[in-house]
Amino acid sequence: MTEPDLANEVGLVGSLSKLFAVALGVLYLLGFLVVTSYLSRYGISSFAVLQLQYLIAGVWVLGPPVLCFSIMSTARRFEERVAPAVPGKYNWRRFAFSMLFTSIPFALFVTLLELIPQASEGMTWGPSIRLYLFYLAMTSCANYFWSSWRMDPNKETRMINRSHAAPFYLTFLIMIVISYAVWFSARIYPLIPFSFGGGRPLTVVFFEGKEKMPDEIQKPDQSAKRSIPYKLILTTDRSYVVVSPSDRELGMEISRESVAGMVVLK
Repeated sequence: MTEPDLANEVGLVGSLSKLFAVALGVLYLLGFLVVTSYLSRYGISSFAVLQLQYLIAGVWVLGPPVLCFSIMSTARRFEERVAPAVPGKYNWRRFAFSMLFTSIPFALFVTLLELIPQASEGMTWGPSIRLYLFYLAMTSCANYFWSSWRMDPNKETRMINRSHAAPFYLTFLIMIVISYAVWFSARIYPLIPFSFGGGRPLTVVFFEGKEKMPDEIQKPDQSAKRSIPYKLILTTDRSYVVVSPSDRELGMEISRESVAGMVVLK
């Protein structure tokens, strides 16, 4: 291998490493935003949550839109061959082709939710339409940003595609993604099962060991050795966080040392 080839290979590896680091950071930040927004509904701080949960949440948030953008970008490469432009006429074939490939990622995501047990219960027409509109907004803005960023500044183009418009599209894209992440944390994340890295609580009961459980943990009766069913929303290395059964409380933190075990109910 010659020195120029070696230098090119090293440069490629360095670029891929930077891209991977940036992608990992974006997923982590978005996942942190989603998990924090979701747990704030119960008055709980998520700073003690394992980093893996942030990354999984970030993948749920950003994975489908990125897939949608990738498919749309690939589809545009074939639009001119499949549906050549006809001067003076609206290209309905190209429009139908674009709409088809725009709908595919959304349909895949909805199908994935359908395959997850009970995840589709809250996917009514309202959230589905909003999800689709968010996808369209993000992919369209990302496409305009990419086109403007790659545009030659000395080349005469339409105003919306000029290179100086790239910062505007990037800012607008970031605002849309943040809004989408906050909405996702309230409407979609609670539908994803806990075992899949989502926010749908598990129904659990706690068992008493040699020592008596704290009085804050409710039991069916005084002689019972197990608690009433609780909704588990978070586990850490030190505690379990559940939804409080009291109307005046949001969440409860139960120390792992205060219970002998936990059973997940159907």
